[in-house]
Amino acid sequence: MPTVISATEAKNRFGEIIRRAYRDGETFIVERGGLPVVMIVPVWAGRGDERYLREFSHRRGRVAQQQGLTEEQPMEELEEEQQALYRETYGVPTTS
Repeated sequence: MPTVISATEAKNRFGEIIRRAYRDGETFIVERGGLPVVMIVPVWAGRGDERYLREFSHRRGRVAQQQGLTEEQPMEELEEEQQALYRETYGVPTTS
């Protein structure tokens, strides 16, 4: 089973998480606001994690539904945050 961590924890412990994924084959699901948003898997794991991806998607949908959100709203929020981070980092707008 994957280890579920917050986005803040992933940011603060990124090097350790990458090492654990590579060295130990550990899989992580990163959540933001209680919603699973990304998965970190070792590259050599290949397509063996499809069941985790399905569960990830189902869980994301359940949490969004519980919060009264459409499935698109969390993705739109992530896109906006990604663009804001890009602008903050590079000072130019992104093109979508």
